[in-house]
Amino acid sequence: MEVPQPFRTSPTTLLLRLALALALALTGLLLAAPAGGAAEIRNDETVRVAEGEVVDDDLYAAAGEVVVDGTVRGDLVVAAGRVTVNGTVEGDLLAAAQTIVVEGTVGDDARVAGQALYFGDGARVAGDLVAAGFSLQTRPGTEVGGDVLLGAYQALLAGSIDGSVTAGAAGLALAGAIGGSVQADVGSPDDVEAAWAPATQVPVPPVEGGLTLTDEARVAGDLSYRSAAEASIAPGAEVTGEISYERVVVDDAEPAGPTGPLAVLLSGLRLFVTLLLAGLLALWLIPRTVTGAASVLRTRPLLSLGWGVLAIAGTAVAALAFLVVAILLGIGLGLLTLGGLAAAVVATGVVLHAVLVLGLILAIALLAPVVAGLTGGGLLLRDPSPARFGKRAGALALGLLIYVLLRAVPYLGPVVALLVALFGVGALAVWLWDVLRRRRAHRRGRVAGLPPGGTAGPGAGAGAYPQAGVTPYAQGGPGPYVQGGPGPYPQDGPGSYPQDGPGPHAPAGAGAYPPSGAQRPPAGGDVPPGGSTSARPPWAAGDRGPGPGPGADPDTRT
Repeated sequence: MEVPQPFRTSPTTLLLRLALALALALTGLLLAAPAGGAAEIRNDETVRVAEGEVVDDDLYAAAGEVVVDGTVRGDLVVAAGRVTVNGTVEGDLLAAAQTIVVEGTVGDDARVAGQALYFGDGARVAGDLVAAGFSLQTRPGTEVGGDVLLGAYQALLAGSIDGSVTAGAAGLALAGAIGGSVQADVGSPDDVEAAWAPATQVPVPPVEGGLTLTDEARVAGDLSYRSAAEASIAPGAEVTGEISYERVVVDDAEPAGPTGPLAVLLSGLRLFVTLLLAGLLALWLIPRTVTGAASVLRTRPLLSLGWGVLAIAGTAVAALAFLVVAILLGIGLGLLTLGGLAAAVVATGVVLHAVLVLGLILAIALLAPVVAGLTGGGLLLRDPSPARFGKRAGALALGLLIYVLLRAVPYLGPVVALLVALFGVGALAVWLWDVLRRRRAHRRGRVAGLPPGGTAGPGAGAGAYPQAGVTPYAQGGPGPYVQGGPGPYPQDGPGSYPQDGPGPHAPAGAGAYPPSGAQRPPAGGDVPPGGSTSARPPWAAGDRGPGPGPGADPDTRT
């Protein structure tokens, strides 16, 4: 027997992980039922397939009790308080119920989840058996043609299993023939003795904690298990392959470490360093978000508090709603045999739930203290809005130091943490709302300034800023900064700086400095041949010069 290095892990934790994985896998299989032909759906207090009755398609049933004495040609997908299969299911059995009793034949795989799972002497499962629940029992006459994968509090496996067994249980007893190998994570006798056994509709066999091999146990392959105690192997048990045991050490003692004021100091120091590093990273990567939220908290604290309550509560409710709605939609789509779509809906809901929960945790644990610390530190340093990164870092460090000190005060610490979370998350929510509102207003303004067809939208006319019409920055028509027509900076027409026509900077035609044609007037004011009678430029000594036309420069207009 090989005894490797012990693992410092609780077998109960491993059991819970495996049971959860199995339950999720079963749920996915229930929701993503194969999309075949038309299925039969039955919903009543009691659903019964009588002896001699044949259901040619898949059967979906939801009832208080489901009894199959006849034959189901396809799959049987059922959710009920009690499920009894005495007849034949030629396809898969997918069942979730408090009690599941199988005495008949399952032509393919059986995937079951419930409180008490019982496979009698006449039970035949041609494929794999996947089970999750409190107790699983297979009687000596049970036959499983494939592998067994289980996560349960206790399990008694008798009968014959052609494949391998992978199990996670507090107590596991092997009392039959197993054609493959066994790999198990099991607990100890103390785990089962301290367990609370719920009332069941079928007898639950007593199974001791840990791994037990009775005289009837036959394992054709290897036996590998992890437990706090070695397995109890009867003299008549046979294991053809190797036996490997990994000892799990469960240490319930308090971890060694500093206590008293030193422990409080170290805990506060860890919290301070964590928040400071997170805050510096946030100031580097998302400075506008942090400083904007701090400004909101400083100027609108009560609004931040209200929004913090709404944001935290709303996010928690939304995360739960996404998960519940996704599961309900998945069940509905599964009943309609839309398996692929059901799986996609459930996966999307789970992802959205995880994203919301993770975002809420990060906002409460990291961003909220950073925003509150930056705000408080800035006020104490009498620099509420530090511009440089160094000053921001100093204000953040001071604010976080005060926050950590207050957190260490008994009874006051939890209250401070709660208030910081509410104020900080609320300030972030208000800042984000303001940003979105400004962006929407900006987009609406741009759309209003350039309507379809190029006509002037609301605000057209003098003083507005549309793209067309008689307005500033217009492409045509009078107004300042227009491309044509009179104005102080037009491209064509009279004005102070036109390209053609009179003006002090006209490149062509009469003007003060035309590039061709008229030359600059001599000092005496004579106009050269081909020039215009335009006056000297306004900045010329001793002469302001008139502003030609209604579009003259406002600064030089009389």
